[in-house]
Amino acid sequence: MEQIFSNTTLTVNQLIEKIDTGELGLPELQRPFIWKDSKVRDLFDSMMRGYPIGYLMIWECPTLEKKKTIGTDPHNYESPRQVIIDGQQRLTSLFAVMKGKKVINSKYDEKSIVISYAPLKNKFEVGYQATKKDPEWIYNISEVFTTSNITRLINSFTKKLVEHRTSKKEELSDEEQDLISENITALSNLKQHQLPVFDIKANAEEEDVSEIFVRVNSGGVALKQNDFILTLLSLYWDEGRKTIEKFCNESTFPVKDKSTSYNQITEVTPQDVIRVVMAYAFGRARLKYGYKLLRGADFDKKGAVDVSLRDQRFNVLKIKLPDVLNVNNWHEFLKAIMNAGYLSGDLILSGNALYYTYAFYLIAKYRFNASYNKNMHLTSLWFFYASLVSLYTGAFESTVENHLNAIKELTTLEDYQRFIKSRVEERLTNDYFDITLTGTEGFAVSGRGNNAWNAYVASLNILNAKILFSKSNLFVSKLFEPGTDGTRKSLEKHHLFPKDYLKKQGYNDAMINQMANYAFIDWKDNMEILNEAPSIYYPIVCKGKNIVEIQKMEEENALPHGWETMPYGDFLVSRRKLMADKIKQAFEFLNNNAG
Repeated sequence: MEQIFSNTTLTVNQLIEKIDTGELGLPELQRPFIWKDSKVRDLFDSMMRGYPIGYLMIWECPTLEKKKTIGTDPHNYESPRQVIIDGQQRLTSLFAVMKGKKVINSKYDEKSIVISYAPLKNKFEVGYQATKKDPEWIYNISEVFTTSNITRLINSFTKKLVEHRTSKKEELSDEEQDLISENITALSNLKQHQLPVFDIKANAEEEDVSEIFVRVNSGGVALKQNDFILTLLSLYWDEGRKTIEKFCNESTFPVKDKSTSYNQITEVTPQDVIRVVMAYAFGRARLKYGYKLLRGADFDKKGAVDVSLRDQRFNVLKIKLPDVLNVNNWHEFLKAIMNAGYLSGDLILSGNALYYTYAFYLIAKYRFNASYNKNMHLTSLWFFYASLVSLYTGAFESTVENHLNAIKELTTLEDYQRFIKSRVEERLTNDYFDITLTGTEGFAVSGRGNNAWNAYVASLNILNAKILFSKSNLFVSKLFEPGTDGTRKSLEKHHLFPKDYLKKQGYNDAMINQMANYAFIDWKDNMEILNEAPSIYYPIVCKGKNIVEIQKMEEENALPHGWETMPYGDFLVSRRKLMADKIKQAFEFLNNNAG
């Protein structure tokens, strides 16, 4: 087997100079700089004491391109020759401190790492006001590494400390002065500290790199395909990666007077964006091939790297990524998800369903010129279907790739519409609603919820159902809106046949917690309901309603009339059918709107 790695050693100075010239890239494979400053302090302390600080793992890039330089431009490499894939936080710490550079923190703000050093105590501390004012301390050790004259720095520090001691009528002994000179010199010489480097060759496949990473660094998180794609972005289009990171970061918090990706349904991750753009721009669902594609692999020549192919594909990416990150597109799409009844992220079990549906939304808009309304209805239908049948679980990449390949063959919006509706209607047959949904793949299971339950709740939202037992006539959908929760959830699941009552009847937890035994009710009403048989509490909660109002409430919430007096087993069977029928009604509504 061809050797794909070697062991070597490099000094810290060699490594940071490689970074400075652009030969070695720090692509943030393991996210932005997340170490606390105290950990950086401990890193320097360990080095000063001669303790090991671990391996670095470097992967050679498949191509090396030298940039024509003008004058003395130190950045000789258009793209890095090597990339650091393990030890990024350590190397970033060393580079930032020794070069006096700022880093990007987890909130994507620039910050300086300030580490203080007391030469007489040989002690490091995170820089703060006390170490800044105390002449016993070098406030920021970056000046030790960036000075062109270490002797002058030592003399300046010693002079100030002598003056400080004299003002206190104390002396700085010759031994102390020698110790200061010795320790500051030793600190400066940390640039020559040698680090073991695990050098992976350019011919290694990403699967090999991931396996080596896991085996060498047992404390690390396994690398994924999207990590490699993000690495390529950092190498060849860093601006694109930063734009992705910004979009993802802004999805987690609102910004006053600014339209961003923030929303109530999902927090976006870079992997989510990568999945969308690979599907939308390149028709690829398997991220493994997305990585090879961006790397410049020529699939006709067994994956040989072709720089011109890489450039062509990055040009496509540069054109298509702005569509994915366009906040107007994003929020139009999210309205389609809400139109499908999914008003909260709590109802969405598969992020893949959300983001691959977004890719379809973009394809319909830009490739088939679908109008806003047409696209919304087709997107709502597809997401409702994909979520209900758990379309994007298991070997989902094969499923998506098959869909994308089929869509490539389409030429008109009518073709696309037929594609969406034919696949939905092929799966969501009468047998699906009458048999599958009422069985163990649907409601005939215990637990707090599954995709069938979430589709049922979404259906209540679509069909404008009112909250069960509520005296306020509020719709279920209203209590998914932000700001409706206090110290308890506005909507709570309630056992229609109470737990204590069923336990007394001899039922176990699996039977008690059947999904058909749950209903959403307003929690204020929930507190008034006793743990008695339904035949006892139901007349109490229905007090003041006439028979027409009661039957309408039951119909809206999939309750068989007379349910309160049914044997529990019969009730479950009847309610499962009614819950499945609610989903069918919602599906037919969405399907009709989709044309």
